[in-house]
Amino acid sequence: MQANIKKLLIVKPPYRHIPLGIAYVLSCLERNNIPFDFIDTTFVSPDYKKLFNKNDYLAFATGGLIANFHFISETVKTIRSIKPDLPIIMGGNIVKDVNPEFLFDREMIGIDYGIIGEAETSLPYFIEKLNAGSYDFGEVPGLFFKDKSSGQIIKNNPKRFDLEGENVFPAWHHINMEFYKYSDVSYMASQVVLPVVTARGCVGVCTFCSPTIGAFRKRPISHVMEEIEFLFFKYNFDILSILNEMFYHTKEDILQFCEEYKKLKIRKPWMCGMRVDVKNLDDDTFAAMKEAGCILTGAGIESGSNKILKNMRKLTTKEQVINFYRGVKRAKLPCLGTFMIGNEGENEEDIKETIDMVINEEMNCDASLTDAYPGTQIYRNALKKGLIRDEKDYYGNVFFTPGPYNLSWRNRETYLNISDIPNDRFWSVIFNELRRFYTFLFNRFQVLNVKYKVSWLCKTVKVTGTCCECGNPIKIFSDYDLLGQLTYCPKCYSVLYVDYYKLKDFSKHFELLCKKLKSTEKLVIVGVQLQAVNILRYDHFGLNYEKIRGFFDPKEREDSAPLFAFLPRLQMKNLLNILPDTILIADDVAGNAELKLKIFYSKNKIDIPEILHLVPDEKSFSFKMIRFIDRFAAGKGLKGFIDRMIWTISAIILEFSALFPKTVLVLMQNLKPGLKRMLGAAFARKLRLLFLRYMS
Repeated sequence: MQANIKKLLIVKPPYRHIPLGIAYVLSCLERNNIPFDFIDTTFVSPDYKKLFNKNDYLAFATGGLIANFHFISETVKTIRSIKPDLPIIMGGNIVKDVNPEFLFDREMIGIDYGIIGEAETSLPYFIEKLNAGSYDFGEVPGLFFKDKSSGQIIKNNPKRFDLEGENVFPAWHHINMEFYKYSDVSYMASQVVLPVVTARGCVGVCTFCSPTIGAFRKRPISHVMEEIEFLFFKYNFDILSILNEMFYHTKEDILQFCEEYKKLKIRKPWMCGMRVDVKNLDDDTFAAMKEAGCILTGAGIESGSNKILKNMRKLTTKEQVINFYRGVKRAKLPCLGTFMIGNEGENEEDIKETIDMVINEEMNCDASLTDAYPGTQIYRNALKKGLIRDEKDYYGNVFFTPGPYNLSWRNRETYLNISDIPNDRFWSVIFNELRRFYTFLFNRFQVLNVKYKVSWLCKTVKVTGTCCECGNPIKIFSDYDLLGQLTYCPKCYSVLYVDYYKLKDFSKHFELLCKKLKSTEKLVIVGVQLQAVNILRYDHFGLNYEKIRGFFDPKEREDSAPLFAFLPRLQMKNLLNILPDTILIADDVAGNAELKLKIFYSKNKIDIPEILHLVPDEKSFSFKMIRFIDRFAAGKGLKGFIDRMIWTISAIILEFSALFPKTVLVLMQNLKPGLKRMLGAAFARKLRLLFLRYMS
């Protein structure tokens, strides 16, 4: 490499999972003495004008997945407006997935060069050429560019990195590990997790997937163990995550890993993702994994229909899926997994077959929507079938979401249905079947002997009980989620749920809700946050979901999406047309939604419908206050104006009182970085837990 090489400016999109690919790219640049500035936009919004005034960069580089399309497109346009001639390089799957014409089209993205495959085999050679002012890129592996003379798009074949000959570690010292080292698994968010890669690539050819670098290739086991020992020495963490696309493909390789891992002087619990078709997989394999410290594994279920598994070229069968999950259960090894809904060629019976399988086999797993990602076979099929009529519009307007319960609901109207279920029935089928599945999970995997203490001041809860799978004591401190409190067992790592309605002080209110909601004919639900989502996710009350007329957003934001799930998102004025007989208040941060509804109905001289809350009146200061006010204010007749004044003043008081827990949380969030610097991340985390215990 040349000594006077200019610096690269490398910018990472604002995704929140640990940036393993970026860490490997930075490691590659360091080893080849290529200087760079690295900016992670998860934390910083760069001022590109200032950066370019201070530095004469060789090029700007970014990259990621197709989900980062909007960020990359807007960033490239910003760079072009400030520094029109600066070369722009992009890596990651987005390069090979996006239509090549869009890559170099300045209205869409407008890059100059793309890197396909593993950066180690191409990026150093490309930077050397660029720094020398040479445009002879024919020998640079994996380079994607538009020839300056002919205007032709050229795509050089990528070259695989020599995993056998070179032992390369990610450059974690450039990454904010204090942020990224916490678990991506939502219910395990308090666990500190660091990744290692034992192999690259995958043996799969699934139609819904766009492989990162192609065929599966493993690292020498000695290299893997050396990196693991380095992580143990360098960082303080709880769990080692093997972050491959797949762990290993043979029993022999798995057993070798387990044996070598057991030889390490320091060992930590570890988890990995697998395929259900591992060669020679048997109960002894799972037993060896558990003995070596594996605490959690998982495998793609995808479907319980052999027809759909064949359609998606999964190369597995329903019987293999069942055998895999029965095997881990016999080994008492916790196992996550995911199945997909809305697959190509899938009908309602296929979805029912999948849900029946995961329920019958008691698979503690999750579900995701099938998205037609560019670069996949199902995307190409959708183009051929004319389901995607305008590719540019598809890229510009579709927001890919892994699950139907995404709180933003941004893609509900633009979601591409590639299944055989008609569009007018698609969402009702999806939500009905998933509700059956998630309700089973909630009822089957519960914390037993629950006791709780709520800090209504800070909206936190302390829960104690025992694990339904292993009997281990459970203790959690978390946000209060009445309808779907999710946690896990720290001993057997099973996903668990907390059912407050089984408790003595909630049971009578639960019976009342069931009775009232079953008899309603026109129901409106107040809230568009977590509790409203969980009403759709779990069938707690035996509710007839066809009676729901919509979800009312208490904040009444004009720019909100028109739908919440597949149902209307309402504003207060819509209640006059619907005239619901029952209103269920789900998400009500300030606790004053009932008062606002009463003011509205009183103004319009309409009888107030039955208003229900998820929480009993005696469990909430706000509701106690409202019941007290109800003794004096009915909102009818000549007295209505005075009553509305009383309600309005009370609503304002409750609004202000709700700011206190938010203020506490903001202060805690702002203090956290300072505490981490002064006391260390582990101590700061303990301090936070002590605070939650005190407030609970």
